[in-house]
Amino acid sequence: MRSPSAPFHVDDATFVRAPVDLVYRRLTDIGAWNDWWPGARVQPRAPLAGDERWALSLATGTGALLRLGLTCVGWRHDAGLDLHVEGDLRGRVEFWFDPSDAGTVIHHLAVVTPQRRWSRAVETGYRRAVRRGLWGFKDARQLEMRTAIGLRP
Repeated sequence: MRSPSAPFHVDDATFVRAPVDLVYRRLTDIGAWNDWWPGARVQPRAPLAGDERWALSLATGTGALLRLGLTCVGWRHDAGLDLHVEGDLRGRVEFWFDPSDAGTVIHHLAVVTPQRRWSRAVETGYRRAVRRGLWGFKDARQLEMRTAIGLRP
């Protein structure tokens, strides 16, 4: 078992065939994460010191359910967002976007410390849940782009 004080890092990236401004608008709409992130349930919480806050339950696919509090601490127009994380994990999560000729690369970085005894399976489950979320986002945005130009899915 992993010690509760040992942090772990998750660094992932996904390419989306959509412009960065659309990716930014959709990904920063945290209340809509339920629409495209399988196993995620997001609910708004009361703002604190003007910062938006959310409750996120995240199914890891390993039978574990992570309960997280998210506070948006940094909005970078068309570049990404920074989130402070509390609950079962504590630390920082960041999404940032790199435009490319054919779309946008979404980067996800989490540096978090578990707040209870932690198994490797739960860490792996968290990584899997994030990957499913990024793929869900990609599928939804690419469908949106195809539909916008009149193509059938």
